[in-house]
Amino acid sequence: MKFSLSTVEAFKLLRSRDTIELTDDQLIDLQRTLYDILYDIVRFCDRYKIRYELGGGSVLGAVRHGGIIPWDDDIDINMPRRDYEKFRRLFPRKMGEKYWIHTPEKTNNLALLFSRVRLKGTSVKTREDYYTDECGAFIDIFIIENTFDNPVLRKIHGYGSLALGLLLSCRKFWRDRKMMVKLVKSNKRRIDGMTKIKCAFIIKILLGLPLAILPINFWTRLANNWNRMCRNDKSKYVTTPCGRKHFFGELYKREDLVSTVPMQFGDIEAQIPRAYDYYLTRLYGDYKQIPKDAEQEKHLVYEPFIL
Repeated sequence: MKFSLSTVEAFKLLRSRDTIELTDDQLIDLQRTLYDILYDIVRFCDRYKIRYELGGGSVLGAVRHGGIIPWDDDIDINMPRRDYEKFRRLFPRKMGEKYWIHTPEKTNNLALLFSRVRLKGTSVKTREDYYTDECGAFIDIFIIENTFDNPVLRKIHGYGSLALGLLLSCRKFWRDRKMMVKLVKSNKRRIDGMTKIKCAFIIKILLGLPLAILPINFWTRLANNWNRMCRNDKSKYVTTPCGRKHFFGELYKREDLVSTVPMQFGDIEAQIPRAYDYYLTRLYGDYKQIPKDAEQEKHLVYEPFIL
């Protein structure tokens, strides 16, 4: 296992004694709720002419399973920046009685560079939710950013995005250091490369200490503003810098990512990237192969699960 300070995959592997394993019935209930949330978002976007597409594992689910991956517990959506800005302004006004929306632009202590639409009256508490009581079942909204056609400017944009994303992550690790240490110490699952995971956690906590001189909202806003710095909505390239593969791993020609086709997702007709085969191959390799049970991704849930 190659050493890296990226901890995205580690969180999908760790199993703390404080986390809750959803039963099959709970997972089905959660998936049903996520379909309901997605239905509202799709209908809202269609009504207000906001472009969107399913993203990540949700595209995989649509193509391979015709809906949510059977063992999955989330849905992801991608939106171009211009459409996202319209969405985050309109959605709270039109749907605020039913949903919260947490955004890097407005939500205190969020420390995320993507947004979450959360259903009121439900509770699905994750490791990101220790500083909020608004813990409803959620769908993540990832922002597709323009980036520069000039290769030098594009590299500056990309490396700056990676650096600021790392600084934000380290600042968050320092804020959440007690939980992070407990998560690693109480891990109850055998993981190859566990020593490297522990080292990455320790290094990020230590790097976060001097960054704590400034509030976490500062680092969130700084990274978000950097990511959105290219205002050319007709640029040749776009990227989703807060995606699992970060800026360069999520870099596509505009027509490959922003152009969409409809595909059935459960009972909902949703948009997915037109070049979905290329998109999924880059993200997952042989995406048509069903992974073994031990390799199936799940997310950590804390506290009682309520729907």
